[in-house]
Amino acid sequence: MLSSLPFGSFLSYSPHGTSAAELAAATICRAIKRDGYLRRREQGEERAIPYAVRRLRACLTAALADLLAADVVLVPAPGSAPLPPRQPHALWVARRICEELRAAGFGGRLEPLLLRRQAVAKSAVARRGARPGVLEHYDSFVVAARADEPPRRITLIDDVITKGATLLAGASRLAEAFPGTTVRAFALVRTQYPIDRQQDRQRFRALIDPITATVTRSKYGAWRRDP
Repeated sequence: MLSSLPFGSFLSYSPHGTSAAELAAATICRAIKRDGYLRRREQGEERAIPYAVRRLRACLTAALADLLAADVVLVPAPGSAPLPPRQPHALWVARRICEELRAAGFGGRLEPLLLRRQAVAKSAVARRGARPGVLEHYDSFVVAARADEPPRRITLIDDVITKGATLLAGASRLAEAFPGTTVRAFALVRTQYPIDRQQDRQRFRALIDPITATVTRSKYGAWRRDP
C-alpha cells in the first residue's frame, strides 16, 4: 500500500458554499459528475466535461502538463460498483474524462486497467462514518492483465477528489501490478472543505484553481495535503 500519492486537480467547488461563485462551481461539478450539460444562453448547451477540458487546455500549468504528458497512460478510476456486463456503454464518468483528455491531445493512450470487482458504498451519498476507507477500496479493486511492456508512467483519472481514498487505493493496486511504473493521479475537480477553521487551509478560492498536491495515508485514512 502506498503511503502517499502525488495528484493534481484543475477545478474546485465547495458543497456547502453559499456565495454566487460557490453555487456556480457546485452546479458545474454536478454536471461533470453526471456527464451532463451546462446551460449557456449565448452559445446554447454544452457538455460539462468537454467544456472543463477545453478550459484546462487554456489554463494549463507545467505541473498538470507533466501529469497528462504524451508518454503517460491515462487510467480511469472505477465507479463504486462493477460495470454491468450487459451494458458496455453504461456511464463511466472517469472514462469519459479520459476520452475528452485524449481528444484534446493529453496523454499517450487510454487503458482501463483498474476494475472494481465488488461494489462499495458510494461516498457521495454514504453517511458520515460509513464511507469506504482506503483498505476497503483496495480490496475491491483488481488490475486487468496486459500483454505489452509495463507503462513507464500512469496517471489515474477521476472526476472528483475529496479525501483521496479511492485514488490512493487504486494507485496502490496499479503500483503493485507494475512495480517499475510511476503512478500519479489527476482529478478534474476537488472538494473544498475547511479542515482548519482558524487557517481555513482549504478555503474555496475560485472554480478554476489548478494545483498539484499529495494524498497521504495515516491510521485515520487518506488525507489531502493541499498547498
